[in-house]
Amino acid sequence: MMKEYDILIGTCVDNPFKELEILEDVIDTSREITKETFMRNVELDEDTRYQMRTFSDDFTYYSNLKYGTYFFTWSGIEYFYVKEDSIYL
Repeated sequence: MMKEYDILIGTCVDNPFKELEILEDVIDTSREITKETFMRNVELDEDTRYQMRTFSDDFTYYSNLKYGTYFFTWSGIEYFYVKEDSIYL
């Protein structure tokens, strides 16, 4: 089954939202979710799944449905996933 959020659009370092204010709002208005909820909704590559298994305590998971994104934080960097019809592509 394909998951809806299957496109990694970037990290906070390269700011896929193009405007700092939007990036800040995406992060500030997100809600923390469980790993199970994140995995149920986001399609990940095998390397990312391996890292999540290996360093499971280092990840925090979020969703922000206002901006249509799920993301995780690892080592202080956010990784953003969207649907294929996202305005951020």
